[in-house]
Formats: sequence, structure tokens, C-alpha cells
Amino acid sequence: MCHVMKKLLATLGVHPTVIELDDDEIAALPHDDQEQQQACNTPPAVFIGGTCVGGLESLVALHLSGHLVPKLVQVGALWEK
Repeated sequence: MCHVMKKLLATLGVHPTVIELDDDEIAALPHDDQEQQQACNTPPAVFIGGTCVGGLESLVALHLSGHLVPKLVQVGALWEK
């Protein structure tokens, strides 16, 4: 998970589980032509409640649209304020 993703989530009060992959593990990931699926197979990818939301751009877009916090609350990763 890139530094910006970690910083955004930490700012919101979320402590994500991070799984680091080495180059061989990244190369072994399956590749799909579908855009969303491809975003999930290309690190860094963020999963919220077991569902892939995509990479950095998708995470920031979700945050800017106001949908990130409710999604985190829904899966129990963040307490409702």
C-alpha cells in the first residue's frame, strides 16, 4: 500500500491490514481485461470489507465523493461519529 493511501486512511482513524508483495508475487498475479478487475490485480489495491475499491485514484475519488467514510463505518473499520 503506498504512503499516500496509508496516510489518508490514518487521517480518518483507520488502521489497515497491509500485505506487502515482492516483485515475483506481483508478476504472478492474474491479469484481466476488465478495468475494475485489473485495478484490483495491480498493486497497490485497496479492499474494504473484502471488496476491492481499486487503487489510489479510486480511493481518493471515493473519499472526495463522501462515500469512503460511510463504507468504512459499514464494514466496522471505523466508528460512526
